Amino acid sequence: MKERLLKRISAWEESTDVNSYEVDINALVESIKDDLEKLYNTKRGTVLIDDNFGIPDFSYMLNGYSAPDVGSILKQLHLQTKKYEPRLQAMHVTFVEQNKFPGKLQFQINAEIKIKEQVVAFSVNALLSDDGSVNLNA
Repeated sequence: MKERLLKRISAWEESTDVNSYEVDINALVESIKDDLEKLYNTKRGTVLIDDNFGIPDFSYMLNGYSAPDVGSILKQLHLQTKKYEPRLQAMHVTFVEQNKFPGKLQFQINAEIKIKEQVVAFSVNALLSDDGSVNLNA
């Protein structure tokens, strides 16, 4: 599995020999995390070239007046990740009940990254805040 085109071009420009370019697994994982965080923090309908890019605004669900629809959030995270992050395979998104981060919903995203003959595990926590922002951490 390869990195995004612009990131590969940037790496090629820095490299003296394009053929010697090898996939740095840590850089690839960080690239995926960065792209997911951008995807999750983009509100659907705000990207001019793709009205479906991003997640709906869930801040109204987290205002404390009613229980959030965790199933709807799970479904959107899964659909958006599957559609816009093709480097992840065998993906599962689950809700994590927790008391560590009050006022936030936590979701676990587990997947695989296939690089040539190698399979690398990918796991990240997504914390959805009451303002609708999403932070990712390992």
